[in-house]
Amino acid sequence: MELERGLFLAGAFATHAFVGYALVRGLTDEDPRIGLIFGLLPDADFLFPAGWGWPFVHRGVTHTPLFALTIVIGGYAVGRRLNREDWRGRGLAVAVGLAIGSHLAIDSLSPKGIDWLFPLRTSWSPGLAVHSPTATVLLWAASIGILAWGADELPSIR
Repeated sequence: MELERGLFLAGAFATHAFVGYALVRGLTDEDPRIGLIFGLLPDADFLFPAGWGWPFVHRGVTHTPLFALTIVIGGYAVGRRLNREDWRGRGLAVAVGLAIGSHLAIDSLSPKGIDWLFPLRTSWSPGLAVHSPTATVLLWAASIGILAWGADELPSIR
């Protein structure tokens, strides 16, 4: 992999992880590491073997609302299974949804977009350079703002 591509991917991964972390830390009572993990989860598709083809490619199945919904429902089930009260299951699902949703929202604005109506291949996008240096700085600044404002100042979503 060429250096420029590696730096681009490292920046994109870090941005998705940080935005997810900030949203979970700032808007929920859940462990913000959930945001780190689930903010990056859609990019697990980079681990798929190239020979698998669509939908197991980058911006394939893992970059769809159907995938996100499945993961959020799984988060709710896990939260309930861990002998938490009902609202804690919802809190975990909300945290997972914020993190994975932020990833999909960012990538849906990029030139490649995402398949909103998966399994139909219906990618649409306004074509914004969301992983450009300017957009990255804006996303990081917004995330730092959420963290600086503090969880006590923002309404908690449960």
